[in-house]
Amino acid sequence: MLLLALAGSLAISAGQAFGDDEQVWAALKRGGMVVLLRHTHVDMREGIGHLAPGNCAEEVNLSSRGVEQAKRIGEAFRARGIAVGEVRTSPYCRCIDTGKLAFGRAMPVQYLMPPGVLSESQATSNEERVLQDIHEYRSSANLVMITHDLNISNIVLEPSIAMGDFFVLQPNGTNFDVIGSIQMGGK
Repeated sequence: MLLLALAGSLAISAGQAFGDDEQVWAALKRGGMVVLLRHTHVDMREGIGHLAPGNCAEEVNLSSRGVEQAKRIGEAFRARGIAVGEVRTSPYCRCIDTGKLAFGRAMPVQYLMPPGVLSESQATSNEERVLQDIHEYRSSANLVMITHDLNISNIVLEPSIAMGDFFVLQPNGTNFDVIGSIQMGGK
């Protein structure tokens, strides 16, 4: 009897999670949202913060799992007919590659760099720029920003974001609403 109750509880939870995902995808379908996406999977190793513009071989790059994740993210957007406008990324190769594999394009911008490799004042300035971009975003397409876990955590106030997961934000004038998140990291 306890097992049946537990199974029923799990089925309800799974249904709610699916419903929540569908609400997030529906918001993206309407357009005008900002997607904060953590780059897809990398194999963590020493040198994770090393940036080598023009020489990706010196950086920590996407794993084969990360390549597949990025492709699945793009396929999920296309299958749902979700319009994607600009795809802005951190200048790290893993972020640029996530954008190119998922959406066919990537525009590296310095202000999406991880705060841990910057001075405190530059990290604060970068976060202010991201918030400004979110607040001011107006378009029928969705803006995608591919960056790092700390950048996203600082904006949506979530302690941890898995590689390949993303949050969907709806600008509402001088602020934004967090519509929800999609967890693609474990998939």
